[in-house]
Amino acid sequence: MDSSWDAGTPYITLFGPDHLAYIAGLLIVLAALLTGRSWVRRHATGLRRAILGLSVAQFTGLYLWYFLETGFDVAEALPLHISRTTTILGLVFLITRRPAWLNVQFFFGLFAYATFVLPSKIYPVTHVIGWSFFVSHTINIALPIFAGIAWGWRPTVRGLWKAYGWFLVYFVAAVVVNRLVGGNYFYLRDRPLLKSLPSPWYELGALAATLAIFWIGYGVSRLAGPGARADEGSEPLDVGMSRIA
Repeated sequence: MDSSWDAGTPYITLFGPDHLAYIAGLLIVLAALLTGRSWVRRHATGLRRAILGLSVAQFTGLYLWYFLETGFDVAEALPLHISRTTTILGLVFLITRRPAWLNVQFFFGLFAYATFVLPSKIYPVTHVIGWSFFVSHTINIALPIFAGIAWGWRPTVRGLWKAYGWFLVYFVAAVVVNRLVGGNYFYLRDRPLLKSLPSPWYELGALAATLAIFWIGYGVSRLAGPGARADEGSEPLDVGMSRIA
């Protein structure tokens, strides 16, 4: 068995060496963003393109692996895991630079924090999908921080409610697809928590918890303070779209 590629490679253990390495890598990326604010603002355009390229490469590599290794098992490979949906939203934002997309990406991306703390079925750092996990989840967390530093972006209450509306659509899609193909999208079948809680109470609890997570994320983001200053010359976002985000 090739432990760097095979789907049968054992998953990481909670707070084992691989798990701690993933957390350390995320903290290093975030520390670099926060301590290098001036550099980030000066190089915002190049960094946006680099993040876009890295995200495209990660998403392409992930699906190449699914085709070659699993024959594209629809119970696992569809872009209905919340992290993959968030990656797609981030790609659209990076291409269009419209804050309306980033508002949704930010709130959906809050689940990436939970995944780093409580990983479920994650491959080790030596596995190609382990690297894919790290890159996608790190970008999902770092992208709104980058946008806040580079362009002064912040989420809005209106954006929160729009994001929650889109989450309800996503959630219904995950429930329906899970029943059709035997999937585990949004971990509604193999649950990381509250495994004994029956339906529909688990699903209703997930919806309530998600809204609470969105509000907590919004509150923390607002405590972070102002982002880029208008006189620093970084590439602007689509200001018109920010008014309807």
